Amino acid sequence: MIFLKSAAPLIVVIGPSGSGKSSAVQELARRGVVEVTPSWTTRPPREGETSSSIEHKFVSEEEFNKQASQGLFLEVVQLFNLPYRYGIPRLQQPKSGRIPLIMLRANLLPLLPKHYINGTIYQIEDELSKVQNRLRKRQADGEQQGSRLQDYKKEVGLGRQSARRVFTNDTDLGLLADAIEKAIDEDFKQS
Repeated sequence: MIFLKSAAPLIVVIGPSGSGKSSAVQELARRGVVEVTPSWTTRPPREGETSSSIEHKFVSEEEFNKQASQGLFLEVVQLFNLPYRYGIPRLQQPKSGRIPLIMLRANLLPLLPKHYINGTIYQIEDELSKVQNRLRKRQADGEQQGSRLQDYKKEVGLGRQSARRVFTNDTDLGLLADAIEKAIDEDFKQS
């Protein structure tokens, strides 16, 4: 496995829970635009998430501890006052023509320059009412919410301070992915 050099350009997608960032990133990867390096987590998968989804690799506490002790993760964090841990791994060098991508939370952005110095940050957000509905459905399906909704406005504001571009998930997924793909073409043009 070849890892991305610290000065290589990459995309960092941020946005509050329920904003649609996972769906948008999945669509960009399906189109062959980006190569996603998943974070590792002890969080149980949501309905429809597989044990190795594009944005997360779901593992047991034991497996997470093993990988952490072997130095797989650049950083280990906990979010939303929940007991789950997330390991941010070294990014993989993408296939030719694809841009490397990682998904983070806005409050974790200060960790990035310790490892990668050329990240272009894109924030995906949506109306609070739509986010509330998505998160309530997840909660009804058994997912713990922690402080996700309480942190929404703070996370949006923090992300807007850091993001090069902000995308609002106010249309369908295809149009959102089209807008992001166009921005990637502009921001990562080969000279």
